[in-house]
Amino acid sequence: MKQFILPAILISEIIFFTWIGDYTFKSPEDFLRYFQSYSADLLTQSAPVLLAAFGMTLILATAGIDLSIASMIALISCVMSSFDGDVSFWWKAVPLGLLVALVLGLTNGSLIAVLDVPPIIATLGTMILFRGLCFTVMGDLEKSPFFDVPGYEWFGRFPGALLLISLVYLGLGAGYHYSRKKRELLMIGGNPIAARYAGIPVDRRLIQVYVFSGFMAFLSAVCFTARNSSVSGSSLTGMELQVIAAVILGGTRVQGGYSSLSGTFFGVFIIAVLDEGLRGAAGWGEENLPFKLSYLQYVLIGIILIGGVWMNTHLPFPKKNAKSS
Repeated sequence: MKQFILPAILISEIIFFTWIGDYTFKSPEDFLRYFQSYSADLLTQSAPVLLAAFGMTLILATAGIDLSIASMIALISCVMSSFDGDVSFWWKAVPLGLLVALVLGLTNGSLIAVLDVPPIIATLGTMILFRGLCFTVMGDLEKSPFFDVPGYEWFGRFPGALLLISLVYLGLGAGYHYSRKKRELLMIGGNPIAARYAGIPVDRRLIQVYVFSGFMAFLSAVCFTARNSSVSGSSLTGMELQVIAAVILGGTRVQGGYSSLSGTFFGVFIIAVLDEGLRGAAGWGEENLPFKLSYLQYVLIGIILIGGVWMNTHLPFPKKNAKSS
């Protein structure tokens, strides 16, 4: 039953917001064109969150969390924006952005695994630190060299975003699903003491997970900067809420021991459709309301977060795989 809830919610959202948007379709071809355009725009818009959510899924599976993910993506973007938008961007800015991402992920992992700082405290601290570094790099400026880089804008369009998401969720996701490391991460999240007795290198795995999340943050930064014309020190503020809410709504347990990449995929789109639908319904009945419908975004994300935790706690996991899907 649980595995059908998220697709049903997503379909219901699309139908509802299409209905209140007062779209008219004169033929099946009109509806098909609308749906293709809508799906392409939604996937392209959601690509940064989808990529970041992949790494967050693995982190939550270990009973960890990363509150710094949005600040990390913003810092990577700010560092890359410091370079000129020409061909040299590919061998200067992009490799440096990747290096920064891995170092930031290693910093989080080391704080948690080596210094034994609780994940929520460690990443809260680095969230503030990384955001401060964003303003140190950028100041009050807003830079936009990305559209001048030959071929870079392709990753912000549908084909590029689809390629990255497919490689991550179908390629890396399949490798994770059938790997031994998946079982080790779930055991670490479920019972870290038992995992140590079982011979699992817990500290090393935790560091690897956070470094991998840094790599996902780099890919997310590429998609974000390729789609948006500029970046500033305050870019992506609040994105961590969307990422965490989507992963939890998708079925990954906050307590660790269970992960669902397919659920994360649906969770991201549920929140994306909600966000897009509220903005698209900006003129629907607002004259009778004391606020704009778009202001409800974070209210509903909070409700989704609480509802996701409740659902993961009270609804049974699929019997065919009691640990992961």
